[in-house]
Amino acid sequence: MSTAPRPLFPSFLNLGGGAILRAARPEDAAAVFAVVDSNREHLRVWLPWVDGSQTAQDTRAFLEHDTELSAQGLGATYLIVDEGSLAGLAGLHNIDTVNRSLMIGYWLAKRCEGRGLVTRACDRLIEVAFHESGFERIVIRCAVGNTRSAAVPKRLGFAFEGIERHGQRWHNGFADLEIYSRLRGDR
Repeated sequence: MSTAPRPLFPSFLNLGGGAILRAARPEDAAAVFAVVDSNREHLRVWLPWVDGSQTAQDTRAFLEHDTELSAQGLGATYLIVDEGSLAGLAGLHNIDTVNRSLMIGYWLAKRCEGRGLVTRACDRLIEVAFHESGFERIVIRCAVGNTRSAAVPKRLGFAFEGIERHGQRWHNGFADLEIYSRLRGDR
């Protein structure tokens, strides 16, 4: 049985305007945790994983796991760095090498919102996924009501596919998710 070639993702991507994406490493755990911790209430509204991130060691475990996935070509997590300051994370997740599809996820510190960082990061990740790694389909999911997050795939030419009912376990229940997709030939 033949499988698709393992995708390789670059460790550094320039976003222009003083912003970059740099592959996250376990040694970034303290810095990432500090941003999560100082933005806990802001992030918790839409990201249920925030409650489980209580220490820098929790963040380190997440980054160690993502580093392993990256080494296998099954993921890539990037720091969003703006003017030398950590602004958030963006990544390629749920990689399906057989069907050539993946999902993009992201979060940003409150102080960094409204400057187009997530849109630029996603646009660059889309370019890498389609044109450098040969993927066919990219999905972005966001909780119903998270208009800031939903604006990103809309700006980037994604098609709205519908609502995934109870698509994500939430703080005390489940959240419905808006599903957006883009194919290599779209736009």
